[in-house]
Amino acid sequence: MLAASSPGVRYVNNGNNGPVISHGKNTGFIQAIKQGVKMKKVYFSLLGFIVLSITMATAQAAPQAKIIERGYYTFTENSERLTSPLSTSGYVTRGEAELVKDTQRIPLEIGRLFGFRFKIFGIDKNIKVIPLELVVVHPEMKKPDGTTSSGYRYNIRLKLNNGMVEDKVGYNINEDFEMVEGEWQFEFLFMNKTLLKQTFTTYLQEK
Repeated sequence: MLAASSPGVRYVNNGNNGPVISHGKNTGFIQAIKQGVKMKKVYFSLLGFIVLSITMATAQAAPQAKIIERGYYTFTENSERLTSPLSTSGYVTRGEAELVKDTQRIPLEIGRLFGFRFKIFGIDKNIKVIPLELVVVHPEMKKPDGTTSSGYRYNIRLKLNNGMVEDKVGYNINEDFEMVEGEWQFEFLFMNKTLLKQTFTTYLQEK
């Protein structure tokens, strides 16, 4: 292919032996080969540079994260309950909420919202979105349909502002079958590695 574009060189059909060079000096073909070798060297050098650059950019853009508060919350305005087949209850609740108590021990009651507020930062300001996977592990729950669940996971994309984002995540207990004592773990993964993790212990209150 390199020789085909060289001056003074063209291919002719030589039966079953494939193409051969004809009607031109072999110097053109040799020069093309030399140019091809040089191009390959340049190509591989550039490829190595690109791979190195991407690796360095990824390292520089590696996010940092911290938990600002954790505990149980109350909604400060009208909340909205939306269907979410991936969650244990099949629903998620959306709305603004404020912290009632900073704690990792959560007393169970219907309507209880618990979780944590976090901050992700240290990312290149040119990056506008960070893809994460949320993994939630909770005590085994037996649903009304007879199936059981001990957690769920799904992918989310958080919008960044100047290389950072602050947000909340948690769980709202709305059903009797969710009133189960035990350990909860919320974990954010970035590129399959733990970025952030928070645990809670739910317990039944004495009547």
